Amino acid sequence: MNRPLARFIAAVCLLLSASAAFGAPRRILYVTATYGFRHTDSIEASIEVMQQLAQESGLLEIVHTEDVSLLTAEFLRTFDAVYFFTSGELPLSDQQKSDLLEFIRQGKGFGGSHSATDCLYTWPEYGNMIGGYFDGHPWAREAAVDVEDPQNPLIEHLAPNFRFTEEFYQFRAFSRDQVRVLLTLDTSSVDMTAAGINRTDGDFALAWIRNYGKGRVFYSAFGHFPESFQLRPIRTMLLKALLWLTGAIDADATPRSGPSAAPPAVTTNGVQDLSGVSGALAPGNIVAVAGDRLTSGSHSEALAAPLPLRLAGTHVEVNGVSAPLFSAKPDRLLVQLPTSLIPGQPTSLTVSSVNRTSVPVPLSIVPASPAIVAAVRTPGALVLYLTGLGATVPEVGAGVAAPISPLSQTAAHASVLVNGQPAPVFFSGLAPGLVGIYQLNVIVPSDAPSRFEVAVQAGDRTSVPFVVQP
Repeated sequence: MNRPLARFIAAVCLLLSASAAFGAPRRILYVTATYGFRHTDSIEASIEVMQQLAQESGLLEIVHTEDVSLLTAEFLRTFDAVYFFTSGELPLSDQQKSDLLEFIRQGKGFGGSHSATDCLYTWPEYGNMIGGYFDGHPWAREAAVDVEDPQNPLIEHLAPNFRFTEEFYQFRAFSRDQVRVLLTLDTSSVDMTAAGINRTDGDFALAWIRNYGKGRVFYSAFGHFPESFQLRPIRTMLLKALLWLTGAIDADATPRSGPSAAPPAVTTNGVQDLSGVSGALAPGNIVAVAGDRLTSGSHSEALAAPLPLRLAGTHVEVNGVSAPLFSAKPDRLLVQLPTSLIPGQPTSLTVSSVNRTSVPVPLSIVPASPAIVAAVRTPGALVLYLTGLGATVPEVGAGVAAPISPLSQTAAHASVLVNGQPAPVFFSGLAPGLVGIYQLNVIVPSDAPSRFEVAVQAGDRTSVPFVVQP
């Protein structure tokens, strides 16, 4: 069990104790009335899951209805939140519409799943409240989902990303200036030439929250298939959302990354190798990118290879090719450059936080630019770990762990100096099982001092000296 989920379960246990001691469960009116397309199987699955979540948590009571005439101030008075899995033009009177919005503004919750945005198009205030309107679904398939706000308690258990099969929505009348986006479609995992794509900014939010007056609003685009409610990670997100809507847990709903936000900015000489040197870099180099607003405020790390192309809503492109990310923070990214870069050709790097992109940063690409990051000494030998040795045979793509067999060896000849004197190299290649890290196995004289300096030469460049200590 991962730590965020374990912490959440512990918190729920505390809330269970508090609920038993201090009062009745928080009540949620679950509305599945449909006056447009009806997701029959999903609705049935969602009702079952909602009731299970209420029973398992002990904190919630779900009251299900298809009768929209109940949406009045008097009836809603006994509820803490309303949740819609609806569609079409619900027959609500002007008074009912006013009552529902006032219910939320005065401190209650409103949630919606999937076709809750395919609903009430003739009532603009509803679209504003929920955060947008459905504008087509270009894809119905498995795709990658980026956890854009990985520190948010509603979705931290899903970080840094996951794959999911869904009918993926796009939205109009949607603005990040109004909502805090939690999950985003990773567009590198879908066909961006598919018919029906209406958004031109590449921004396909999939879940968000917002404050509305004193109230709270949650929306998830998931719901087309029964599994959209049944799968454990999504059930957990839904439970957390219900607890947040009813005020049982807290989460920051401050909007981020909207059109009014400044784009990411890379500092001068802000692209450096792991030894802290800026300048010439090799294909496949691991680099640190320093700057401001490189993410919308969150931080995240890749947990396994292959490395993701998005972390915390951020992605990096080098000459239009997505670069895998080791980690992402607002002021620093750790990135592997594409292995396909050609030395000597014009190259530039951009950082995008969702749909806001930095000014391109020019890079100088050379065949090799070694940077030593670690050393392990054994009797008679030294193992160096470094970056920047360039092309390998066979080639290993960026973001992928190097194979154990066959070993991938460097195309460029690498030589090693120990205290300024040449030392024989008996292996030069990618370190098996690691991403973007090279390994040099070096013979060291048995009478070498306990502390010495080592440097690597490859191409026409020499690494910053590295001190080996006992």
